[in-house]
Amino acid sequence: MVTVMEAVVFGALQGVLEWLPVSSEGNLVLLMVAWLGLSPSETLRSAVLLHLGTGAAALAYYRAEVVRIALGVDEGYRRLRLLLMAMTLVTGAVGLPVYLLLNLSLAQGEALLALTGLALVATGLMQRGREGAGRRGSDELSWAEALGLGVVQGLSIIPGLSRSGVTTTLLLLRGYSPSESLRVSFLISIPASFAASLGLMLIEDVAVTQASLISVSVAALVGFVALGALVRVAERVSFWKICVGLGAVALLGLVPGLLDRLVA
Repeated sequence: MVTVMEAVVFGALQGVLEWLPVSSEGNLVLLMVAWLGLSPSETLRSAVLLHLGTGAAALAYYRAEVVRIALGVDEGYRRLRLLLMAMTLVTGAVGLPVYLLLNLSLAQGEALLALTGLALVATGLMQRGREGAGRRGSDELSWAEALGLGVVQGLSIIPGLSRSGVTTTLLLLRGYSPSESLRVSFLISIPASFAASLGLMLIEDVAVTQASLISVSVAALVGFVALGALVRVAERVSFWKICVGLGAVALLGLVPGLLDRLVA
């Protein structure tokens, strides 16, 4: 039985970790297994459910833009709406089989997270001194890039692999600025988060408890504040520093898993 305090802690962690290139699922799974003694499958279901909270946070933060996309106020927003729909479908097509069939381990996810961190650091170092680079906008997003984002977002169901890390890395490597990379990454997380959480509730018959409602609510509140803070930092800090900083955070995200295996 999860206490109120534990529910608050898990929700707050999800609200912060979701926006960083550190797997919120991977770290929450480790914490729930070690702290509560739950099985990995139980904790993974709980971690996925918490994405309802951070999905709501991103929806609230980008509410004006979401309305423009939903209404298709001009050709650019209508095209972006189609791209988001395609990305969400691809995410589901990739993520559902991974969740149901492959049962990939945390160690495999951590290996991919390490590659994500190294890619971000390398990208930042290559861009140092080239402050004019990386200025593409979402209106330049191609269908190939959208499908690639859908694939890597679907793979992020693997515990240890960061959704924001892989999507942001792909966008940065394709020449988008840090603020635009974060914006697109967080926008595409909204439909994916709700679809994954609601789909899980149907497939696994997940019961909504008082603790889960508390966790989701805290994740939404903390996530809204943390998302705003990260976006403001991305708008003020040099491009290459953002890349290196996010890469370092991703690599530091490997530490809990390594410590867990050393202790075991």
